[in-house]
Amino acid sequence: MTSRIISIVSGKGGVGKTVTTINLGLALHQLGENVTIVDADTTVANLGLQMGIYSFPATLQDVLRGTENINKAIYTHPLGLKIIPSSISLDSINADLSKLKHVLNDLDGLVLLDSPPGLSTDALSVLNASDEVIIVSTPELQTMANALKVARVALSMEKLVLGIIINRYSNEKYEMNPTEIMTMCDAPILSKIPEDINVKRSLFEKTPIISHTPFSPSSIEFQKLACDLTGQKYKPPKNILLKKFVARIKTMMG
Repeated sequence: MTSRIISIVSGKGGVGKTVTTINLGLALHQLGENVTIVDADTTVANLGLQMGIYSFPATLQDVLRGTENINKAIYTHPLGLKIIPSSISLDSINADLSKLKHVLNDLDGLVLLDSPPGLSTDALSVLNASDEVIIVSTPELQTMANALKVARVALSMEKLVLGIIINRYSNEKYEMNPTEIMTMCDAPILSKIPEDINVKRSLFEKTPIISHTPFSPSSIEFQKLACDLTGQKYKPPKNILLKKFVARIKTMMG
């Protein structure tokens, strides 16, 4: 089978890597791409939780143990996105991710791996299993310094670093600006996902932001990013300014 495997990585936890994986995956699906998202953070698995799914008969850990075929662990979310979850059970946190590259051979299409943060053994196994890498970071210096380490390791492993997603960007003076980030990491900025209260609301309602509030600033950036990754031209919806205005009013009303 032919697949394109992209790992979504970060230098530290809490930067929005899982949110990015879910919403980028759904945006790609909405463009007609054959996409599967994989929760490869088997120690702190929360991709399924963020999508409102708590129990799975088969998980990535079962596949890694060899007790299930990977196709048996694929679930289709009501929104149409295909998911391979990891178990949240304490009994499953010691999965052997060194086998990940091998088990992914049975997938086709576009595969997004939600990686553990940092440069642990598990995170390195996810990098090894991928063809390309996207780094997610917030625009603070300390977080970007950790992201730089991941970028350098990925390059040393001869992986194609597609670029950086700056998450929770608000263009404040205490944040690193895009030019500083590109110079520091020697990688292009793929997207600047703005700080958006709707993301917190979508997490609370366990619905991806691009479905929960499709015309919010962050949703539009995820949709643009999906187009860029697939070589498609982003086409703003009709009456986009009016829809943005309505979305902003709903945000202000809570």
